[in-house]
Amino acid sequence: MEYLIFFAVIFATLFNFSMGAIAYSGVNRTFLTMYRGVLESSVALTDENNVIVEPYFKKDVLETYVANYLEENLTRYVTHYQAKINYINEEDESVCLSKYCSAVKISLECDINYLFHYKKGKIFYINQNYE
Repeated sequence: MEYLIFFAVIFATLFNFSMGAIAYSGVNRTFLTMYRGVLESSVALTDENNVIVEPYFKKDVLETYVANYLEENLTRYVTHYQAKINYINEEDESVCLSKYCSAVKISLECDINYLFHYKKGKIFYINQNYE
């Protein structure tokens, strides 16, 4: 009887670990290969007066699109996650206080299956060649 309990515990642990590893891989793939259109759709070339300016991220649009993308794609792997969006200056990666920021750092953090902790960030820049 002790052997049966021992093997049941081992099986449950291995199963839980395997499912956690699969979920970790899914979260990682979802975040690191974020759909390019999520970011491109939030790039603006004119200011509020329709004057042409250097390309920049429209903050409210970007935040909405990123939140929607993560909600649609991460909920199959985790029930709770925390995403942060920080706008930065491209030259030195300091905080961008302007409303015309051309770089953004998106960070994601979550616990997966109580065994794994995921925490990564990725910086996105607007290509100045408009490619």
